[in-house]
Amino acid sequence: MHFEYRGFNIECSATDGGAGFIGLATIYQASADGEDRKVFTSDSPRAFPTQLQAVDDARVWAEMWCDRQLTPEWAAHHATVQRRPAKKRTTTSRKLIGH
Repeated sequence: MHFEYRGFNIECSATDGGAGFIGLATIYQASADGEDRKVFTSDSPRAFPTQLQAVDDARVWAEMWCDRQLTPEWAAHHATVQRRPAKKRTTTSRKLIGH
């Protein structure tokens, strides 16, 4: 799983640890030259019965790690964009013919 979170690029995967799946998270940050540089790689000591659970644990851990790295200076420089709520579609009522 690859995704961006607050200016970090995160790659999460799982490996078979013998007694279950272990989640791995690799966190990259873009540098001034445009190349991503690896800033951290983790592995969870916990084993999970499924790959999905292991990847989800790695994702949560990576997001928490990124949150701990953020400073007020970073937040002022990288404003987050809020999405507007989607408009509800208006439906028209249809009368059944013959009823």
